[in-house]
Amino acid sequence: MEWIILGSGTLEMVPDRSPACHLLRGDQLPWVLVDTGPGCLQRLAELGVDPRTLSAVVHSHRHLDHLADLFPLLFHRSMSEGRLPELVLSGAPDHEQFVLQAAKALYPKLLQTGLAFHKIDASGRPHPLPGTRYRITAWPAAHSQSARILRIEGDSPAPWSVCYSGDTGPCPELVEAATGVDWLVIECTTPDDSRRANHLTARDVAEVVAQVRPKGTALVHLSPLWAAPSDAAAVVSAHLGTLVTGESPHVVGGTDGLRLSLPYGS
Repeated sequence: MEWIILGSGTLEMVPDRSPACHLLRGDQLPWVLVDTGPGCLQRLAELGVDPRTLSAVVHSHRHLDHLADLFPLLFHRSMSEGRLPELVLSGAPDHEQFVLQAAKALYPKLLQTGLAFHKIDASGRPHPLPGTRYRITAWPAAHSQSARILRIEGDSPAPWSVCYSGDTGPCPELVEAATGVDWLVIECTTPDDSRRANHLTARDVAEVVAQVRPKGTALVHLSPLWAAPSDAAAVVSAHLGTLVTGESPHVVGGTDGLRLSLPYGS
C-alpha cells in the first residue's frame, strides 16, 4: 500500500506544486482519491492511472483547491462507452446536494455515470468506506465549508493508518485523529511569522507531532512562502528539537509524486 501525494501546494500556483490531491493505492483495486484539486487528472495521467478505475473519491471539504477537478473527472467518466463500476463520492452530509446541483448546472450527463454518495458524519467513530476494504473516521476541522480531518485505515498487507488534516487551524480534534498513525499528512501552509486564519504554521505542526508521535509526517498545502518543501521540513524539525527528547520524529516536505509506504517503512 502507498499514499501518493499528487498535489502538495495551494491555489497560489508554484511550478511542480499542484493544489491538494492524494491517491491511496494498493497492488490491486480499490484505489481511492482524496481531494481533487486543480491538476489532479494530469497527475493521475503522469502515473498511468485511468480515473475510471477509481473506487472512491473522498473530499475533506469543498474549497476549490481541494475540489475543482471533480467535475472534469466525472466528465471523463461520462465519455466512456458501456457501464462503469460505481464510483463512491464521500464527503460532509451536504456534499451530495452540492455535487448534484453543481453537476446539473454544468452538464447533467455527469450524473449518469454510476455514482453513489457517502456521508462523513465527523463523529470520530470509524466506519467502512463503501466500495473499498478501508475504514474512515472524520472529525470537524477548524476551517470552513464543513471541513473534515480524516483518518483512513486498512489491514492489508498489514495494519496501516493515515491521518490527513485537510485544511485546519490548531484544534484538539487533529491530535485525536493523528494519534498512533503510520503517516500524518498535514498542512503546513506558512512560516510562523505569516499565519493565516484557519491554517497551520510550522510551529503548529511541530506541536501536534510532538504530542502524537506519528511514525512519519509529510507536510503539504505548502504556500509559495516556502521556497522549497525541504525548508518547511527543516523548520518543523528545528521546533521538534526543542519539544521532544531523544530521536527527532521523521518529517519530510511533501512534493508532487512523493510516495509514502503503508505500513510505515514497508
